[in-house]
Amino acid sequence: MDDRSIGLGRDIHRLFEGRTLVLGGVVVEDSPVGFDTHSDGDVLSHAIVDALAGAIADGDLGTWYPEDDPDAEDARSLGFVEGMMRVVRGRGWELEHLDSFVTLGTVRLRPWIDRMRANVADALGVPAERVSVKARSNDGLGFEGAGEACSATTVVLLRRTGARG
Repeated sequence: MDDRSIGLGRDIHRLFEGRTLVLGGVVVEDSPVGFDTHSDGDVLSHAIVDALAGAIADGDLGTWYPEDDPDAEDARSLGFVEGMMRVVRGRGWELEHLDSFVTLGTVRLRPWIDRMRANVADALGVPAERVSVKARSNDGLGFEGAGEACSATTVVLLRRTGARG
């Protein structure tokens, strides 16, 4: 029996002036740009859902939270993480570790990282020591570096708990 599984998630959204930037459930208050999306657009939470779904080999964010679902309209994406983690646990898995990058070149994210980690850990129901969130600027390169988009990449390691749902 395989007792570990990994999953990889990635998300990217365009940025627009005058919108709210939400990452890891944190409103980045000093950001002049944010997402214009169906939910709150939280790319970090979206990448986490994709990684969790990938680790249990069952779809992605769109499978579990489709854009045409009226309940997802203006939804808090950290709630998607909570829901996906319930599915993961129901299938007999527990999160061992999560590692992630948020890439955005024009907004300083360092002051918000600890709150992002705490929010994500809380949503996953694990200690913050199991959650890593890092920020990168891309040195002005690409859509993220130019401030036209924000992306997140996440990898998770799950371990089998014995119970299978």
